[in-house]
Amino acid sequence: MLKQMDHKRYPRQLRKKTNEQILFILRDAKETAELQKDFNPNVGYYLDEVHYCAMELLRRKATGS
Repeated sequence: MLKQMDHKRYPRQLRKKTNEQILFILRDAKETAELQKDFNPNVGYYLDEVHYCAMELLRRKATGS
């Protein structure tokens, strides 16, 4: 089953999570994408997760929140 990323909703959901939760998601998605890049059609979804998690952490650092 191919996962669909909701590019508007997902980043908003991350704002409700702690830094620790976001780091866990980021690491898990990155590891999954790396390990399954040759056979999992959802790799793009996991890379989107990595991207949005990194963006949220940078936003928090820039705003001090």
